[in-house]
Amino acid sequence: MIKQIYNLSLILAVLTITGCATNPATNSSDFVMMSEKQELALGQQAAAEIAKQLPLLDEKDPLVVYIDRIGQKLAAVSDRPELFYRFHVVDDATINAFALPGGYIYMHRGLLNHMNNEAELAAVLGHEIGHVTARHSVKQYSKAQAYQQGMAVASIFLPIPYGSNLLTDLVAMAVIKGYGREAESQSDELAIRYLSRAGYDPQAVTGILKTLKRLSDIKNKEKTDAGDKVEEYHGAFASHPETEKRIQDVIAQNSHTQGRHGLVNREAMLKAVDGYPYGDSPEQGAVIGRRFIHPDLGIQLTFPDEWVITNTPSSLQARLRKQKVFFMMQLKELSKRQTPEEILRDTFPDRKMFGIINNDTQAGMAHAQALIRMSAPHVSQAMIESHVFLKGRQAFLLSMWCERDLFKQYRDQFATIARSFGPYSKQHDGGVPRIKLYKWQAGDSWQRLSSRNHLILGRFTAEKLAALNGMDVKAQPAVGQLIKDVQ
Repeated sequence: MIKQIYNLSLILAVLTITGCATNPATNSSDFVMMSEKQELALGQQAAAEIAKQLPLLDEKDPLVVYIDRIGQKLAAVSDRPELFYRFHVVDDATINAFALPGGYIYMHRGLLNHMNNEAELAAVLGHEIGHVTARHSVKQYSKAQAYQQGMAVASIFLPIPYGSNLLTDLVAMAVIKGYGREAESQSDELAIRYLSRAGYDPQAVTGILKTLKRLSDIKNKEKTDAGDKVEEYHGAFASHPETEKRIQDVIAQNSHTQGRHGLVNREAMLKAVDGYPYGDSPEQGAVIGRRFIHPDLGIQLTFPDEWVITNTPSSLQARLRKQKVFFMMQLKELSKRQTPEEILRDTFPDRKMFGIINNDTQAGMAHAQALIRMSAPHVSQAMIESHVFLKGRQAFLLSMWCERDLFKQYRDQFATIARSFGPYSKQHDGGVPRIKLYKWQAGDSWQRLSSRNHLILGRFTAEKLAALNGMDVKAQPAVGQLIKDVQ
């Protein structure tokens, strides 16, 4: 047993000795178990998977060309300028950005929309480039690999199970969600370094972080207003340090640059996002006030007052504000011809269904409706009203539910939602909300713009328009200043 323990220690010692390398960004000695060649290969493989899973704008899209130009400017003054950096735009409303090993940088359009000058864009790009130059993903990979190998060796003596996908899961979580407080703070510092070298205003780092804080506050306010649970910290930057703390840290780190000025280029950034969707793209559908439209699927529906609507990649969801009354719409691609009634019976157990109470045509689509008594999300004793609409090879399943003893109270609202489901026409029903540049006029306010646009972004349109422009809802731009509106 003594000899076996010695062999285990020797193996781990060799792993540690062979895994030390100088960090290009910090010049410190880091524990890594991957060569640069392996790092580049991992990034290339991960980028190929990302291209299959995320909606990326074409590399010739004007916004992508603009992002690439600024990104290359920063990469050239980074601590690893010899890498070929590739900059991509994810075409969705997510407030996020991330980097893959080897120089693959991804900016979500939702985050780009909320930047108010080129220096802020450079700050975020510099932060993500910092993750690459400091090899944060490689260090995270090495920790996961050492942990897995350690468990593999230890399992010779101890009954410790370990999964073959552990390493992949840990690395993916690190790359997509962040690297922890220390690495994020280090990337903030590197962003300031690269901003200064490229000639941008280093104070831009605090500007974008304040915008993230405003967006987080609005999200929390929306959740509280809807009756949902508010997490301590959530969202696209879930694993990043708390925003307020990061603002303070960056200001402290930035003290040596006080009084220094650099490029800001506000108008260039605004023009870059002009005309792009504010939220999701036509391929993903969009919430417009109390309506949901999906131009690509050619459908729409409207909710009564007090319903809160959320569009997710897998379904459209809604709930009655502060009530346990819910809605979900899902799309099912059919492999064979089925009637709406058959789809309902395939979806729900017969013993839970009170028969098909409607089997007709609505808005030119075959339609069936049923009542189901069974457990549902957030409601253990639920009454569900479910509708199926057929459109070619696509079946739209609309389900609404609440507590059984409250069903009669909300059934009229369920019927209103179901009757509103129908075909979409861009000419008649309009397109997805898009960013439009506008010059601030005397007498304007965020509330006034919100009312003029018929609360296009929902209950908190005024706050969202202000945050879109990097401002608090109580603040006002100067008369004649160019701002981003949503129409």
